[in-house]
This record gives sequence, structure tokens and C-alpha cells, in this order.
Amino acid sequence: MEWLKMNWRKLIPPIAASVLILTFILYSKAQTAGMPADSFIPVSDGIDPISADDRADTSVAVIFVDVKGAVGKPGVYKAEEGDRVIDAVAMAGGFLPDAVPDAINHAERLRDEMVVYVPFIVPEGINETEGMAASALPVYSMDDGKVNLNTAEAEELMTLPGVGPAKAEAIIAHRTEHGPFAEPASLKEVSGIGEKTFAALEELITAK
Repeated sequence: MEWLKMNWRKLIPPIAASVLILTFILYSKAQTAGMPADSFIPVSDGIDPISADDRADTSVAVIFVDVKGAVGKPGVYKAEEGDRVIDAVAMAGGFLPDAVPDAINHAERLRDEMVVYVPFIVPEGINETEGMAASALPVYSMDDGKVNLNTAEAEELMTLPGVGPAKAEAIIAHRTEHGPFAEPASLKEVSGIGEKTFAALEELITAK
């Protein structure tokens, strides 16, 4: 009997420890069972692996330009917004030996439906009047070979005969104040441009 009592006392610490461990396990399970499901958030939730730069729209608008004149392969070419006139010339095979490269603005930005015209060297034998008429034609940013009154900048307008800096600025100021020109004849509404001046320009301009 005395032996049994001594062995029982030795068993008390292990039994007590086991009871405490079991109680802790049961308590933990009870807490977990009562916790709402949305309390568990996977580590990956809320983390966007795509950076702001990756999400940025890097698409570039595609445009079409018509390259004419003294180039290797005239035609319509596909380009991107931001490309320059010199890029369009390169796509068209570059300048021909009888081209006048300095007649166009190599750095001008391309735009959809733009015509890039590279003029040829005027052959010998053409009289001065014909040469002046040829040089008066716009050599870039043309619409059907004509200067578009609604899109042309001052430099383009000044390629027209009889249009200097003052008249070019007057044309731009008029369309800014009154809106686009409805037709080429509307150019006569601009101060300083009368019937005689318009008659000289009529075949060289358009209003689109």
C-alpha cells in the first residue's frame, strides 16, 4: 500500500502537464472555430505583382502617310505618332539624286493622312516664272498637293505666292477666332486678301 502511494505521487506531475497541454489544444481549436472565415487573409492577397509602369498604356497610335516625289519608292507607308518626316523618307527608300532635300522640314512630326512631297531639281530650260510657280507649291504637309488653310502653319502658308509673315499670321488668327475655313473662298474674309490675291492662290489651297 505504501508503495502504491509513493508511485502515485510520482505520476501527478506528468498527468498535470498532460491535462494542461490538452486544455490549451482544445482552447485553441475553439478560438479558431469561432473566427469568421474572412479573417484569414492569404499572404498574396492585396499584393499586385504588376507595377505602375507595367500597367501604363504603352500603345502608340498607327498612322498612314503618303510619300511622293523624288524618293526611291513613293507610296503610302505605315508609321507611328511621333515619327518625323525624315523617317517617312527613309521608309520610302530615301532621296533620289535629283531630289531637293532642303526643301522639306526633316524634323516635322508626321500625322495621319499627311502627304510628304519631296520636290525634284528644276531641270534647265524651265523659265523663271515656271520655276517660281514650282517653288511656290508646298513641299510638305500637303493635302492633295494643296495647302490646307485649316491645318497649315505659318511656314507652310508662306510658301504660297504673295503670302508673307503678316498675311500668314492673319490667316491663322482668323481661323482661331472664327473657326475653320468652310471653303477656299472664305480666305477673302481675311484682312489684306482681296480678289486679286485670292485668284493667284485659288488653285493652290484647300479647306478641309
